[in-house]
Amino acid sequence: MIPLKKKISLLFFALLAMLWAVSAEAVEITIPAVTAEAGQAIEVPVTLDEIDNLAGVKLVLNYDPETLTYKSGMKTKETDSLMHIVNDKKPGVLIIVMAGAKGIQGKNLPIFKLSFEVKKEIKENRTTKISITEFQLMGDDLKERKATVNNHPITIKP
Repeated sequence: MIPLKKKISLLFFALLAMLWAVSAEAVEITIPAVTAEAGQAIEVPVTLDEIDNLAGVKLVLNYDPETLTYKSGMKTKETDSLMHIVNDKKPGVLIIVMAGAKGIQGKNLPIFKLSFEVKKEIKENRTTKISITEFQLMGDDLKERKATVNNHPITIKP
């Protein structure tokens, strides 16, 4: 018979191994840290740490329209084969949809570049974020890819 303490330890390590396997499979979507000054134009990339056969993307992003003005969004050379649409009708919210028939792959893959202008009226140091609030990644096999999000701050100086 296995002592209870050993059973608990074995169960703990089995759960830890399962969680590690799940997190190892998940793609990380990242918006990097950026430092800018009031009135400055900034370009913010959205990247994936590693993906195979990415054929569809849906991202919903929120930003502070009192701090940032959205100017444009562009595909990258890596995502040039995908069609894209950016819905920017509501200040503070961006919806980005990308799709293609054939998937793309890569490591540290920039998938989209966002251009903003920092408001000129900012007179004190400020921190804000472009937050990914919803996301969906699809492969060319029409299966959803698991993902996690890593939003870093934007530091603004007057």
